[in-house]
Amino acid sequence: MVKGRADQMTTRTIKVAVVEISGYRELLFNLIRRELRSRFRRTFLGWGWSFLQPIMMTAVYAIVLGTFLKVTPAPGDPSGIATFAFFLLAGVIPWALFAGGLGAAIGSVANAGGLITRVWFPRELLPMASILALAFTALIELSVLALAITVFDRVMLLQYLPVAVLLVALQAVFTMGVSLWLSAANVRYKDVEYLTSVFLLAYFYLTPILYSPEFIPDSPVFGTGITWRDVALANPMARFVMAYRNIFYDVRLPGLNTMLWLVGWSFLVFILGFRFFVRRSERFAEEM
Repeated sequence: MVKGRADQMTTRTIKVAVVEISGYRELLFNLIRRELRSRFRRTFLGWGWSFLQPIMMTAVYAIVLGTFLKVTPAPGDPSGIATFAFFLLAGVIPWALFAGGLGAAIGSVANAGGLITRVWFPRELLPMASILALAFTALIELSVLALAITVFDRVMLLQYLPVAVLLVALQAVFTMGVSLWLSAANVRYKDVEYLTSVFLLAYFYLTPILYSPEFIPDSPVFGTGITWRDVALANPMARFVMAYRNIFYDVRLPGLNTMLWLVGWSFLVFILGFRFFVRRSERFAEEM
């Protein structure tokens, strides 16, 4: 149990929040279990929708881009894989984790007003549980993708799955950081939820999911030494998608610089988001 709760409500710090979350691990696991069980409750296909949704989305884009617009990315290097669907899935699955995580987490605090005003627990658990549940789903989907690539293209990439697990963990940390900030702001300003949906639509097309980074112009930005491709690749999700494609399309490990870049960005965003959430959490009950 957390001691001195009445005193900590006015002096809650990041250190205190971490200790409290650690003490409520069982509640976090129960929230994750609830998210997983309720996600496809009362549906005919159940967990089958977890696989069908990205496959249907990929099929639509593959037909529109590959058949009508004749967009054909270069074969994987060095794998030689040229299946457009695998190229798309390697970007669609991590995007679903990011966009789905934000969508589920952003309203998790505001929609739990009745619980928050009656019972105390670390509020951070609500958005964290939503994202961890989606991360678990993403791991299953990526495992199925790896199996499909092994069967249809006869390319073995199972040895790279531990790195894929690390990527999912890093992306979950990054998504948590963004979600903690947005979910805390959404308690007071309900517009945040609607603005986020608009932002995600634009962000999807700015991220190289439907196309390769090579499609982005490599020309200088207003005569500077920075190119438009450099600007586009400063997007954290672009780096994540490229790293996933290194594993599931190129069938090789992402570069060390890419991994260090993702580690740095993920923990920086998480720390900033966590700090903002902790400071705002003391006012949640009165703002509900």
